[in-house]
Amino acid sequence: MAFMVFFYACQKEDQSLGLNLLPGIKIIETKSFKDSTSITAYTYSDTVRVELPRYNILGSFNDPVFGYTNAAFSAQFRMPYYPGYGSGAVLDSLILQMSYKYVYGDTITSQTVLVHELADSLSYSHGYLSTYNIRAHAHPEVIGSATFVPKFRISAPSSSSITTTTSIDTTTQTIRVRLNPELGNRLLKMDSLDMVTNAKFLQRFKGLLIETAPLNRKGSLMKIDATASVLVAHYHTANRDTLSFHYRASENSANVSGYVHDYSGTSFYSHLNQETGRDSLVYIQPTAGTKVKVNIPILSKWRDSTNYIINKATLSFRVDTVLSDFKRYEIPPLLYLKYYGFDTDGKWKELFPADYSSSTSYYGGIYNSTTGTYDFNITQHFQKVIGGLNNSVMYLVTASRNNTPKRVVLKSEFSSRPVVLNVVYTRYKK
Repeated sequence: MAFMVFFYACQKEDQSLGLNLLPGIKIIETKSFKDSTSITAYTYSDTVRVELPRYNILGSFNDPVFGYTNAAFSAQFRMPYYPGYGSGAVLDSLILQMSYKYVYGDTITSQTVLVHELADSLSYSHGYLSTYNIRAHAHPEVIGSATFVPKFRISAPSSSSITTTTSIDTTTQTIRVRLNPELGNRLLKMDSLDMVTNAKFLQRFKGLLIETAPLNRKGSLMKIDATASVLVAHYHTANRDTLSFHYRASENSANVSGYVHDYSGTSFYSHLNQETGRDSLVYIQPTAGTKVKVNIPILSKWRDSTNYIINKATLSFRVDTVLSDFKRYEIPPLLYLKYYGFDTDGKWKELFPADYSSSTSYYGGIYNSTTGTYDFNITQHFQKVIGGLNNSVMYLVTASRNNTPKRVVLKSEFSSRPVVLNVVYTRYKK
């Protein structure tokens, strides 16, 4: 208990606080060191979970640094209640509506949305990885398309495939795509027994794949509100006109993102997924793009150094502000530093350092605009390494890997401002 009191006390500022109060403990020295030469960093492809994102990323984007990205998504559309069309219902139109508030990239180049009907069912409870090809599970026929410019407007135009939803003080935009009436007629004429529950309904109508046509220059990515997309069937009967029914991509709908990246034209392509080159920069991109592998060989040298107490250990990564071009392309406000190990259930997976459990302000990873760095406190993690944890490799990723397009370029060990590890430690004897 006395040792634990000391251990957590020394996570703050001082360094040997309380150590000399423990019986049989004698402080030999308290020192610090900085390592900026042995740490290496390399760019690797990333694989992420892609089900149930808060935002669906949609669009085609030719990034001047990170190459080409095409983002799409598949979604179920559920009935909020039984529609009760009746045998006399006549379809007027079937419209897909999607809302977004954020554009990353060019707001001048037009984009074309393409809609396909899903051929295979999605599962709400299934865990999908970014290696899952959502396009392979949809019918190839395009059942609707719309071309628009993803640019915010201050007033609603008279007619367009993109409109403001309310007034000039909103930034929410709506994309409207008219779909093939064949699907609309199928929905109106569906047997009542197939609409008793959503489980039965989703067996007949599995959902939609929404993508954009590829662009060979410029473009952008949009954050589509994942739970605000609706499929609206406009219809009339013999007695009433202008009726409508909304099928919703609700919080209970399966929703899976799909990303395609082409790095062949980038400056880091020849160094991707290998550690043989001497690249002065490393690249982090969400949407199943890239992550950074960080080798910290000095950690393994401290294993079983039981007579050392780590008072503070920080790892700092500097942003390359020129290539990141953050005035045009926002960089991630938060990064995560993680490692692979066995969790409490014995599963091999990505884990956070022990410092993460304290608080974000303690753990770090928040971009510091004054210093131009992402700084991490890995004091407790370093102490665990001393205690026997076998870990000298960590990974740097964006905190939001599946619902934001923000990317960043960092300096590596071969640059003039490399990755830096600062450690303050106390050596003692019993």
